[in-house]
Amino acid sequence: MPGVRRFELVVVAALLVSFPSFEQAFAGAISPATALVRLGLALLVCGAVGAIVERTLDSYARDARQKEIERRVAEARATREAFWTDHSLEGSAPDTAPNAELG
Repeated sequence: MPGVRRFELVVVAALLVSFPSFEQAFAGAISPATALVRLGLALLVCGAVGAIVERTLDSYARDARQKEIERRVAEARATREAFWTDHSLEGSAPDTAPNAELG
């Protein structure tokens, strides 16, 4: 099914939902064809619900990732700004050569 990564969970949910129909079919209350139709409908409904739930969870996860990225970028900018502000207050630029004191 499109939109559902864990189709086996959809199948298990549909079997659980349609289990009473199978009990009725084995007891002779309804025909086996009716029980299979109900299983098919349960697969469709459970697949749709699973896709909606999965899309909602993915949306929340994407928003949380975006906020975390924004927080880290702001933190990195603040750290960079503090680094350059501290060195500019001393009156000299930081030494960027790797081993300047050796040479």
